[in-house]
Amino acid sequence: MMPPQTVADEQLKDQVIRQALAGDAAGARQTAKEIVDRRCLREAWQMMLFVESERGNVLAVKDTIVSCPDPALLASHFYLELPQVFVKAGDRSGAIEIAKAMGDAGILPLIGIAAHLAEDGDFVGVREALSHVDEDLRTMIMRKVNAYHQQSDRLEALNLADQTTPSASLAA
Repeated sequence: MMPPQTVADEQLKDQVIRQALAGDAAGARQTAKEIVDRRCLREAWQMMLFVESERGNVLAVKDTIVSCPDPALLASHFYLELPQVFVKAGDRSGAIEIAKAMGDAGILPLIGIAAHLAEDGDFVGVREALSHVDEDLRTMIMRKVNAYHQQSDRLEALNLADQTTPSASLAA
C-alpha cells in the first residue's frame, strides 16, 4: 500500500496535469510546489513542459523551464530534443530561446540547431545559434561549417558545369 503522502502527491500531480491542459500554467506551477514525492514532481513538470510545447508557445515553454526548481526534474530525451522540435517547425528564434533557457543542458541542442540550419544552407542562422556557445567550441564548429559550405559550393559549381556541357551521347 502506498504511503499517504504518495497518494496525496499523485492527486496533486493529476491536478497539475489538469491545470496545464486547461491552460492554467501559473496554477499548475503553484500546485507543483506542494508535491513532495520526487517521481510525482518529475512527472508533473515534464507534463507541464510537454503541454506547452505541444501548443507551440515558446514563452510558456521558457517560463516552465526557468521556473522549474530543479533542472534535473526536466531532464529527459524529450527535453533535449525540444529546441529541435521548434526549429523543424520553422521557429528558429524560438528554438534558440528555449535552448538558452535550458542553461548548460542547452549547449548540445544549440549545436543541433546549428547543424540543422547548416543543412538548410542558413549560415546566418548557424552563426546566431552558435553565438550562445563557448567561444572555443564555436570557433571549432564554425571552421567545420565553413569547410562544409565551401565544399558544398564547389560541388554545386561542378554540377552546374556538368549540366551546361553538351552531351556526348549517341542519342543527341
